[in-house]
Amino acid sequence: MQKPILTFLLTPCLSLMSINTMALNCSGNPTQNTIEANNYIFQILDYIDSPIKGIKQEVRSSTTKLGSDLNSTTAKHILTYDPNGLITQSHYDLYSEKNIRIYSEHLHKNKSGWENIIEDAEDKTNSIIQFNTDEQGKIVVSQQTKKAADFIFVETDNYMYDTNNCLINKNVQWQLKEIDENGQYIGTEQKGTSTYMFGYQEQQLAKVLYQFSNNMKNESNFLYQYDNEHHRLTAIESSYLSAGKEVVHYVTKFLTFNEKNDWLTASKVKNNQGGKQTTVTREVTYY
Repeated sequence: MQKPILTFLLTPCLSLMSINTMALNCSGNPTQNTIEANNYIFQILDYIDSPIKGIKQEVRSSTTKLGSDLNSTTAKHILTYDPNGLITQSHYDLYSEKNIRIYSEHLHKNKSGWENIIEDAEDKTNSIIQFNTDEQGKIVVSQQTKKAADFIFVETDNYMYDTNNCLINKNVQWQLKEIDENGQYIGTEQKGTSTYMFGYQEQQLAKVLYQFSNNMKNESNFLYQYDNEHHRLTAIESSYLSAGKEVVHYVTKFLTFNEKNDWLTASKVKNNQGGKQTTVTREVTYY
């Protein structure tokens, strides 16, 4: 029992190191900032950001290979946007090399905001994340409940914005309770907190600072490369530092574009795992 619980307790920290490479913007347009923040908060797997206004639907296929290992995983990801670029629905399925579904996420709108249903076949867990919005449409609270055969995990996230609707803080509280085969609570309840602070430079996310209840402080940094002649983003670098030492480094390169400067293919490389590479293909339908 102790080993699975310990592994899971590390998951909130590890998920921070699995940085989704996204160009979160903080512009002079409060309405667009709300859309950008909401899309960022969803933390959609394999979501690589670029200007998305006008896209109605997109289909993404991605393949991840581990170095010279022939084993690979393949993902199918379908997203739907409203005319302003806000994600309204996302369906993500991850398959093993034997074409067995091992993970899925299904995000959809509901009366209070959005709901994300997650099934993890490998960890044998099921999760539901509820995203609640304020009167302006900003996500202000999300709550995740994850259930397994031997534990229940609950995480509540509160989000803060500046006067321009730019996301500046995320405060997390989580608790985990062990359960027996009858669903009765056993053992000692475990709790923790963390805080994310978002910093921007030239209207784009430049740094995220993390502070955990065990006094550990980490950070992520983002760098962007542009093709000024064609006015488009060509690459994003992101790194996660723990105790001042880099432990994860990602490079995302946008490889091909259409006539509207929307990227069509991209490659994402995680440099600390000896050649782990994900190639994403994007098919777009416009309004």
